Amino acid sequence: MTISDQNIAEMLDATSWANDFSWPQMLLLGRYFQPCSIPAGELLFDEGSQGDSMGIVVKGSIDIYKKQQKIATLNVGRTYGEMSLIDHQPRSAKAVAKTNSELLIITQAMFNQLSEDHPRLALKVVLKIAYFLSQNLRKTSGELSNLLESR
Repeated sequence: MTISDQNIAEMLDATSWANDFSWPQMLLLGRYFQPCSIPAGELLFDEGSQGDSMGIVVKGSIDIYKKQQKIATLNVGRTYGEMSLIDHQPRSAKAVAKTNSELLIITQAMFNQLSEDHPRLALKVVLKIAYFLSQNLRKTSGELSNLLESR
């Protein structure tokens, strides 16, 4: 079964990504994201593996592990793999489907194509990624500060 750009846009519309993009922009993004289903317990990627894609959780949840310790659970609207998409470095953590999940994935090749076809929209995607990375950094900095204060 083929999923249309509109179906993908509707999947995006159900996430926090919809807040920053118009419906016509989400329809365009539907051309560059690919849907993926993953059963509970399946490994998405391992820490240290080469990554070239970013995903958005549209249904279900994904557990993130660093050195065998769970550090986060990503629910609907959350992204993973942003750093690998941006810096082309190996994955910094391991990701495992906590529940049966539906994902939208954009590969480096598709992001490059989006950048060529719609540079302003690609910039908006990068700014959204930067926002998520900034929020994660703020959270981590706060947790580190609290940990250091408790010593």
